[in-house]
Amino acid sequence: MNKIIPILVIGVLVLSGVNAIATIENKKVIDPISDNLDQYQDVMTENAAVPIGNVPIPENPISVQVAQSFIPSKDIITRVELYIGKNSTATLPLNISIRKELTEEDLTVISIDPSIVPTETYDWVEIDFDDVLITSGETYYIVGLTENITDNFYAWGANNISESYPYGCAWFSVDEGGNWTNQSSSSNIQNTESLSYQGKLIGFEEIATWDMCFKTYGRNNNPPDTPTIDGPTNGKVGDTLDYIISTTDPDGDQVYYWISWFDGCPGIYWDGPHNSGDPITKSHTYDQRGTFTISVQAKDIYDTKSDWVTLEVTIPRSRSSYINLFYRLFQLFPNAFPGLKQIIRL
Repeated sequence: MNKIIPILVIGVLVLSGVNAIATIENKKVIDPISDNLDQYQDVMTENAAVPIGNVPIPENPISVQVAQSFIPSKDIITRVELYIGKNSTATLPLNISIRKELTEEDLTVISIDPSIVPTETYDWVEIDFDDVLITSGETYYIVGLTENITDNFYAWGANNISESYPYGCAWFSVDEGGNWTNQSSSSNIQNTESLSYQGKLIGFEEIATWDMCFKTYGRNNNPPDTPTIDGPTNGKVGDTLDYIISTTDPDGDQVYYWISWFDGCPGIYWDGPHNSGDPITKSHTYDQRGTFTISVQAKDIYDTKSDWVTLEVTIPRSRSSYINLFYRLFQLFPNAFPGLKQIIRL
């Protein structure tokens, strides 16, 4: 079986069994999850792939990093799938990340063990990130890289027809991510010599915009339901009152609670995280009489907030408080209120 090798004329990779233009179908069975296919480019043109890692060009090997820009329509990105393969000599993990800018830090990253990437052929490989909150309608990047070790390289299926994916394109770096280009013309590449062998560009076609084969999955983020408060609506000064608070997040996200007692005591600021649907109990003691409004708001782990809920609690003056008042009046004016003595005795 042929190994993955760089083609010096058009700068792509060949693996045995790759045919002409075709739409690639995912053959893996994936358990249902609460996300949806969002952005994708699933057509790999004949023998078109881009190396990731150390490409063994004779006498002048290069290390290539590859990215694909995309514009999501969802609030959260959950996972991606890439149509990739590896050379039989690849031994180190393939790092796949999401970035807002190519030269900025990763928003999330996963290291893919070489054992789950097909050797000398291509297939869809799922990269299941921790869910990442993004801004729909803005540009993000899927970035692939691996250690620059001799003969350690992968191949990412590609489409060399311009505008195959209208909302982004492939980007390439040959200097460890310091500089990136989205075109293959020599004027757009910082170090043309490192990309050439016998006068031919390696990894890129002359003045072509590429797209990688990728799929992104995501979901919109819904706020938690308005919380509920279950507990006493009246009590006595000094009593400890227990309140059960709960909400359900439609997306199953964990939640936090902001609780205000509105009696001059500090509230509880974003207590959590708690599992969606799990009730929590909070206690409070009122040290003064009056009518107070407990207010509660929930937010999910992505900072999307629910509506407020309120519960009115009345703390009346206790009977002993009235007796103490009458006793003081009786001491001050013993003859003015002859009925006070009888009241105090009750």
